[in-house]
Amino acid sequence: MGYGPHRIVWKALWKLDTLPKIRVFSWRVGHEILPTNVKIASIRNGFAKGCQRCGAEAETLLHARKDCPTSREVLSLAGWSERMVSKNYDYCINWLEDMMRVLDKKVMADLMVLLWNYCNNRNNFIFRGKEEEATVIWERARALIEDFRICNLLKEPLLSSNVEAKKWKKPPKGFVKVNFDATVGTNSVGYGAIVRDDDGFILGGGGFIETRLSVLEAESVAFEKSIQLATKLNIKKDVIFETDNTALVNKLRNIGTDITVLGACIKNYTAAFESFNFAYLIWTTRACNKVADFICTKMCREKMTWFFEKDYPNEIHNDVITDVTYVVGQICPIPKLQHRDGIEGKLEQDRRNERKNRRVRGVAAKLRDADPIFRSKRGSLERAALPCATPSQK
Repeated sequence: MGYGPHRIVWKALWKLDTLPKIRVFSWRVGHEILPTNVKIASIRNGFAKGCQRCGAEAETLLHARKDCPTSREVLSLAGWSERMVSKNYDYCINWLEDMMRVLDKKVMADLMVLLWNYCNNRNNFIFRGKEEEATVIWERARALIEDFRICNLLKEPLLSSNVEAKKWKKPPKGFVKVNFDATVGTNSVGYGAIVRDDDGFILGGGGFIETRLSVLEAESVAFEKSIQLATKLNIKKDVIFETDNTALVNKLRNIGTDITVLGACIKNYTAAFESFNFAYLIWTTRACNKVADFICTKMCREKMTWFFEKDYPNEIHNDVITDVTYVVGQICPIPKLQHRDGIEGKLEQDRRNERKNRRVRGVAAKLRDADPIFRSKRGSLERAALPCATPSQK
């Protein structure tokens, strides 16, 4: 499933109690990979992107599933209130996530079945010229799911309705956190990084490169520059690197099997991790990476190089001050480390293992001193057989 802002939504969608084809359809709706006129027009020149049913200027997936008058009529027959369909969204996944915070598991499955039936009706209209009334679509969906309930708000929603505000969180005691980000311009790339410890001591900076890169390549450059900054500052503690780019975290997570050129570059960058005690890469939301985002945007726009110490500029003062409280992060350790539940748990587990190894080595040394032919084989202690002494030797 990887890392991303909607990973909980994907997990919930695949657990819907409905037909497998409906779950696949839900996944395609969330990723907006269903064919609509806007999608086809983006890859085929001269194709009309308007809605053929209502004449709207653009038939996006959200319009086709929620905003088109025919879809509104179907949803109204299913019992949807106006307030549940009137809110505007940029992406389908945001709409589905909001619905999961209101509807329970059974009702969410019913909604996806209704949308699947409406999608089939839309395809019949486009390709066969077959128009059906909204009541026919509704009746077909209700026949597919017995006891259809679309607006039953009495049961517990599929996702919690309490959305926690996400902000940057200071690192644990003894750790240093490095936030980095990159911005892609027309012919330039800006990168920025900010280094903070558990006491709030701040260092940071950024720069720009005159080149054209993809977003992932730019993020990998920012990753490299942030590692170089931490190395230049001679940091020997445990270091946490934070980014809001999920693809970069997944690249590092699968570094052992990644055979791409970019994967090899990232592997070379992480070789510098040897200079730290421990090093981790954490995915976090954009809201938790505001300072680094501001720095890289400024570097790309003004094409400059910037470095500051604890007397940081006033431009980032408000974001630095408000960077407090809780943030949910996903930990991606470097390949040489095994995955743990958390940073502090990782350190504690390593300390316990080290103490255990010391005790084992101490006991083994005492046994060897007491009996030189006492040896260990495959985890069990065995005493080597001695030749029997003859009477003359006695």
